[in-house]
Amino acid sequence: MKKKFILGVSILALAIPTFVTADSNIRIWMKGNLIKSDAAPYIYQERTMVPLRVISENLGKKVLWDKANRSVQISDGYGGVLYLTIDKKEIENFAGGNGNTIKLDVAPRIKDDRTFVPLRAIAEAFGERVDWDKDKRVVVIGEGYDTNKIKEEKKEVLDPLGLDYLYNKDMAGKSDEEKSNYEKRMREMPSKVFKGYKNGEVEGCLAWLSFAKAGQFFEPELNKNPYLNPRKDGLGIGVIERGESMSGFDDYEKDEKFKRELLGLNSGPCMAGLEHFDYYLNFDGTFNYFMLPLHYQGTAPEMLKEVKNIVSHPKKIKFIKADKKEIEKLLKTLEDSRNHYKLNNLA
Repeated sequence: MKKKFILGVSILALAIPTFVTADSNIRIWMKGNLIKSDAAPYIYQERTMVPLRVISENLGKKVLWDKANRSVQISDGYGGVLYLTIDKKEIENFAGGNGNTIKLDVAPRIKDDRTFVPLRAIAEAFGERVDWDKDKRVVVIGEGYDTNKIKEEKKEVLDPLGLDYLYNKDMAGKSDEEKSNYEKRMREMPSKVFKGYKNGEVEGCLAWLSFAKAGQFFEPELNKNPYLNPRKDGLGIGVIERGESMSGFDDYEKDEKFKRELLGLNSGPCMAGLEHFDYYLNFDGTFNYFMLPLHYQGTAPEMLKEVKNIVSHPKKIKFIKADKKEIEKLLKTLEDSRNHYKLNNLA
């Protein structure tokens, strides 16, 4: 029997307190398990807001984002479809050939590049029972909840630089596309520690210091003093996005594309003396790096072969535990004209 999208379902004991805030460690239990999300639930206009994609996909629904119309389509695979629009207080429901509109008291909204919806709307749309365990601070969706299985949440030691995502091991098994999208989103977020900077700028500075600590710069003096070049010549941060050409020839029919987003760092008096490297994250506190050519010579096939060989043999470096003052020294050397996060107006 095909399962329908059910909308007229009662909500049982949804007594989630309105004073809860985003940092109150609200957890979500769904159908027998705690689910993980890189975006925490939070309170907005006295309603608990939850990340739509995390909830939907854990319930087996397919989510499609329409960027042009700022709307979301959710389908169950059996003909049931819901349409939500950002900042619009309603859900359009189409199930079994019939359509109706559900009014919301709080509209779906974007926060930190994620779509959040009021929990009550999620419950009504997906036909799930929702409860609140006030003692363990757990939102319960569906059946099978056992409060005895919920351990008191240990307070994680957060990265003092605000770069917790560098250690998000849940990303290790994701696809290259998912990893790149996650990296991009995390890097473009404002730093929680360094006012006026993006995470990507802070991360780049940390990678530069880690590179020196590992003794990987050509100049021995720069490994001893990683501020040497940046103080004289500035520090540049660039990005090679997933899907960009490896050979640099967009019309080369046998060209291949970068599979991961790469962050690139550079500093030096001229091209001949430029220290540089490109890297991507492993999400375990390490990164893989290589040095791409500054100038390409030869035909497109030759260039592609060279770059593929370099990218396929990366080296691994562990991020060091730097303090705020060390990072602040490097942040002051960033040059806007060579800073991806300023050039792309992401600040």
